[in-house]
Amino acid sequence: MNLFSELYNCYYQVTAQILRQASINPLTRQQVCEIAETEGYQESAMEIVPKLLQGDWELLSACGDGRFQSRLEKEPFTPFTSLQKSWLKALLKDERIPLFLSDRQLGELEKLLDGVKPLFDPSDFLYFDRYRDSDPFDSFMYRKHFSRILEAIRCRKPLGIVYYSGKNRILEHTWLPSRLEYSAKDGKFRLCAFYRRANGRWRLDVLNVARMLRVEIMNKDVHKNEGIPDVDTCLEASLSKDPLVLEIFDDRNALERTMLHFASYQKTVERTQDARRYRCSIYYDVRWETELLIQVLSFGPMVKVLGPEHFLNQVKERVERQRRL
Repeated sequence: MNLFSELYNCYYQVTAQILRQASINPLTRQQVCEIAETEGYQESAMEIVPKLLQGDWELLSACGDGRFQSRLEKEPFTPFTSLQKSWLKALLKDERIPLFLSDRQLGELEKLLDGVKPLFDPSDFLYFDRYRDSDPFDSFMYRKHFSRILEAIRCRKPLGIVYYSGKNRILEHTWLPSRLEYSAKDGKFRLCAFYRRANGRWRLDVLNVARMLRVEIMNKDVHKNEGIPDVDTCLEASLSKDPLVLEIFDDRNALERTMLHFASYQKTVERTQDARRYRCSIYYDVRWETELLIQVLSFGPMVKVLGPEHFLNQVKERVERQRRL
């Protein structure tokens, strides 16, 4: 983030790593250079190593045998600034944070940040383009399922899931979880997971975490030689063959806002003959077409839909419906 881009930069991190290694075992000049080049950039060694070894920074001392050891009594660390603490305190107020941390971890962080004023509060933001039926992030069952999904992804373990589908059917299968995705518009987490068909071929399914009735980690390892496809390749294959084509009027910072808004989509952008207009082609998963439609409409007259025809018709229908209301 820009807020912290100048804090503890590359040179700081490289120097800290050299001092950590030198506090365990004295380092030769060659070893110091290797750490600087590995942890930083090629020019890092040229800038950092002379200052460390020639005593300009007085952080390393010569051992007399051509090696150097750290002068620090304790291992270097990166203390948080007041701004960073304030940012972390604000993140703890996010309703999704408990999904990634245990109650013990949350308690420890609250204790460490006691008395710190949060940088912002969730109530400071007004969201006007979101659905109201977001996932129940504070549900005990939801948190338990989410925790097991994360563990299964990290450990490469299959999951036994009882799932209530959108067609009102109860499904009970074993899926191999691949990744979690979050929809800001829906306020929902989705799990991309592979299901093995009876013929041995793998199929990529996308499951809503809130629709899971039971989640259990299976005591079985999955090996690479089982022919599991690449999730990115599968998701790319599900993209619409006809991209959504938009004309963006670069007024009121519209170009920057649209690029940020559609950052998660595969797209191409080119300038038209009119210097203030841009043509953007977005390749999207047809399953989330309605979500993309709502996002496009949120930009109003700054964005014009050029195609495909069926998407343009949906835009016209929604605009006409809104006019009648």
